[in-house]
This record gives sequence, structure tokens and C-alpha cells, in this order.
Amino acid sequence: MILLGLLCTVAALFPLYLKYRVVLTDERCKGKITGIAEQRGGYSVGGYAVKKRAYLVKISGKQYYTAHGCLFAPFGRKQIGKEIWVFRNETYGREVFRCRDPRIEVLALVFFSAAVLCFLYA
Repeated sequence: MILLGLLCTVAALFPLYLKYRVVLTDERCKGKITGIAEQRGGYSVGGYAVKKRAYLVKISGKQYYTAHGCLFAPFGRKQIGKEIWVFRNETYGREVFRCRDPRIEVLALVFFSAAVLCFLYA
């Protein structure tokens, strides 16, 4: 049970690290959503590669994609043409994070609470 708690703790901290290494060394930019792209999620479920949809954001002539995918394509298409504020850092690739999007923090909170429960029952 302690091993499961440690794995949940790592699973909670890793996405926060990925986001805040960009946010804390940020360049806050205003970008325009130009489209939706499907890309690999980086993992597979049942032998199939998982794909995610991400917004394509254009900032000063360069294309970036959002780290937070768009869950439902019909609702995401309504966002095309709108301007959003994002954090970007050129040293970490072409992925940007929306300024006011708490989804990673909520996910980390869920994993961290699971880790606390694992430690309590161990």
C-alpha cells in the first residue's frame, strides 16, 4: 500500500512539474486559436495509441499547440478565431499552457488525495 501511495504521489507531482517549469519561466503571450489538431497522447490503452485533440495557437507567426486538449471537437470548433492568453517557453518545445486553466491542478489533487488515503490505510 505504501508503494501505491508513492506512485500516486509521483503521479500527482509530475504533471505539476511539467506545467510549472514553463509557467514559472514564462513568457505570457496573447495567441489566436487557428484550429484543432489530433496528436498522440504519448501512451497506449489496450495496445492502441491514445490520441488527443489540441488547439493550434498562432503567436507572432509561429504555430503552437495547447497542452490541455479540447475534449469535445464540436465545442472546440466554436473557439476557433478567439484570442487567448497562454504561457510559453521556447526551450520546452511548441507546447503552451492556458493562463486560467486549473485542470492539471485538479488532477494532481485527485492523485494526491489517493496517495494520502493509501498512506492512511497502510
